[in-house]
Amino acid sequence: MKTKYLLIGILLIAGVLRLWNLDTIPPHLTEDEASLGYNAYSILKTGRDQYGHLLPIIFKSFGDWSPGLYVYFTAPFVAVFGLTELAVRLPGALSGVLAVYLIYLVTNEFFRSKRLAILSALFLAISPWHLQFSRGAWLPGVALMMTLGGIYFFLRSLKGKPFWIVYSAFLFGLTLLAYQGAKMSTIIVVLILAVLYWKQVLGLDGKKLLLALFMGALIVLPIMISFSQGKTGRLNVFSIFSYSRPREYLQTFLTQNNEIKYDLNYYQFHSESLNFVRGILTRYFNHFSGRFLFFEGDWANPRLSTPYSGVFIFGDLVFILTGLVVLLRKGIKKEVIFILIWLALAPLPAVLSRDSIHGARSLHMVIPLIMILALGADFLIKKMKSAKLWSVIIICFSFVYAVNYFYFLDEYFVHTPKHNSQYWDFGYKQVVEAVTPIQANYKKIVIKQSYAQPFIFFLFYQKYDPVKFQKIADKVFLPSKFGDVGLVTHLDNLEFRQIDWPLDRRDHGTLFVADPIQIPPDDSKDESQFKLIKEIKYLNDLDTAFRIIEVK
Repeated sequence: MKTKYLLIGILLIAGVLRLWNLDTIPPHLTEDEASLGYNAYSILKTGRDQYGHLLPIIFKSFGDWSPGLYVYFTAPFVAVFGLTELAVRLPGALSGVLAVYLIYLVTNEFFRSKRLAILSALFLAISPWHLQFSRGAWLPGVALMMTLGGIYFFLRSLKGKPFWIVYSAFLFGLTLLAYQGAKMSTIIVVLILAVLYWKQVLGLDGKKLLLALFMGALIVLPIMISFSQGKTGRLNVFSIFSYSRPREYLQTFLTQNNEIKYDLNYYQFHSESLNFVRGILTRYFNHFSGRFLFFEGDWANPRLSTPYSGVFIFGDLVFILTGLVVLLRKGIKKEVIFILIWLALAPLPAVLSRDSIHGARSLHMVIPLIMILALGADFLIKKMKSAKLWSVIIICFSFVYAVNYFYFLDEYFVHTPKHNSQYWDFGYKQVVEAVTPIQANYKKIVIKQSYAQPFIFFLFYQKYDPVKFQKIADKVFLPSKFGDVGLVTHLDNLEFRQIDWPLDRRDHGTLFVADPIQIPPDDSKDESQFKLIKEIKYLNDLDTAFRIIEVK
């Protein structure tokens, strides 16, 4: 009974941390969140996505393709709350709360210890890393929740619930329909489980095992078909293997020692294969570095972590180091091997991408680390009960830990919105709110083009008629020459392009929306020629995000 109430309390903590001010923290929808929301809105209104495809499994977004399970998760919330930030982010937040419950179940299955399971749930509930990817429409967070569910049902199927192997296959399959990166992260988990528990798996009822395999194959079939149809542009763009060194860069190294390409020294020291190996290993160890885990977090992608904070708080280091010792002392057991191998392989989806570090693609690391952390905390709690000196030390440490955690909460909920608003596409909602009431007054409105996809914010915040957009979607889309996502060039009287102010400043009767670089304040302050409609500042109240200027 005590465990039950503790678990309910932990789930309430997880809920408060993930749901409080969810519509305003993070401070703005990203282009991907707006796209997910608008597609859900389009599905509700027409049964088709924004490009007119009937109930697709794989969605076209900004000219690329991605699994669309989150869209269908979002649709009921859009039906209830309307097309709002809250509706788009609720599926991710609720998935985060459910993940806290599932790690409790999984940890209990592995170690048969409710106290350890409670500690795992508690540390995941307050985890900065998991919180980051629960507050928002983060596909990796939803996929992680389903991965935990798949692991739980798999373990239960080996312990008297054989039909649950079908539920496990179902959830593992769904991860591939939720997130691109699950193609690797889920396969890693499934392979580890299959290798470690192959005897028990083969001992299951053959019909149930075949049904599970059929279920998994059926769910992932659309993903396999998408590969054959060439809907993998995003994977090519983000793969590390798509970025070989420029010829001039390599030639600089060769010239320094009078070497030539393809000679012995080239293969020993400068070959492209060696360069890729070096890059992969660097990325791999970045994810286990103190800089990433405890001090800076994802330094390459400011959206993916809290400023001046790691993905764990510094106090977690004590628990993790203690937990590793405790885990290794348990000997060669399946649960020990599973946790260690999963931790070792979890960074691979991030390691094989172009980014030097990536908190989203390596999110699976959080689960084995949380279990290790819980083992360390459990060990220290037992020590506190057995010795008064230990009690004093642990009470003091708990105070320091609490102060450390409240520092993180202050950074995340108070300072991050102001410090990082420029990284969250802040200002586009405010642009739409300023432009919409006066849009009909202008024959042409020019808005600075960017890969923040400004058009999607007009679709989202204007609740643009999906039927109307479906008719023009293919006509306004411009593919990218770089093989990346493309751009939409216009929408009604809105024109999305780069602004050449020395020329555009003569375009009388046009409204322009851009940052101060493209619309310089010093060259647009003459009130006889220009009318400043509005300046939109980032949340730091210092820097200007957009200037809305009418050329008279």
